[in-house]
Amino acid sequence: MENLATIVGKNLANLRKAKGLTQNELAALIHYSDKSISKWELGYALPSVDILMDFCSFYGVSLDYLVSEKSEEETKEAIKSKEEKADPNRPIIMGMTVMVAIIVAMCVFFSSYFIPIGSTSDPCWSVFIWMVPCTFFLLAVEDHFFYHDGLWVLILFSAFMWTLLISFVCQFQFFKDPPESIWYIMFVGLPLQVIFILAKNIKRRS
Repeated sequence: MENLATIVGKNLANLRKAKGLTQNELAALIHYSDKSISKWELGYALPSVDILMDFCSFYGVSLDYLVSEKSEEETKEAIKSKEEKADPNRPIIMGMTVMVAIIVAMCVFFSSYFIPIGSTSDPCWSVFIWMVPCTFFLLAVEDHFFYHDGLWVLILFSAFMWTLLISFVCQFQFFKDPPESIWYIMFVGLPLQVIFILAKNIKRRS
């Protein structure tokens, strides 16, 4: 049987990875150095009881959970269960974020009737196009800082990137003679998407 420091270290590492955090990100959130976290996760030292309780509070698990042998799948299930119970209002909060973006877009749209934009007083329809990537960006930032759900952060940032590129294309369609090659800008999204995926994998393996 593995010694206690090794068991606790593996559990701490699995819990961190299940939340999609790097050691540096975790260190900033719980106010311990990344070197200490690395030492604990490798089983080189056993954290004191008060530090273990800090980890229990952060991850939403019991002290008994930390000192018992757990598989990586058990850890993922524990984190998933905790996050589902931790904030039942998450869909409501994200819905409110979307509504705020819609309200801002409507305010800009209706203000264009009274405040001419550029050389035209036509309503600014394109604001609703740009509202979409802005909404995805707000949701991605919200998810990253408050929920730390790596998969959803990847999905939301990817949606932000693709809708942003589409918005550029649609904006050009308002011109009298939009260039046909404007659609080529969508190819920029391919390497960016690969970068997003690689960045997420680096985070999970740290």
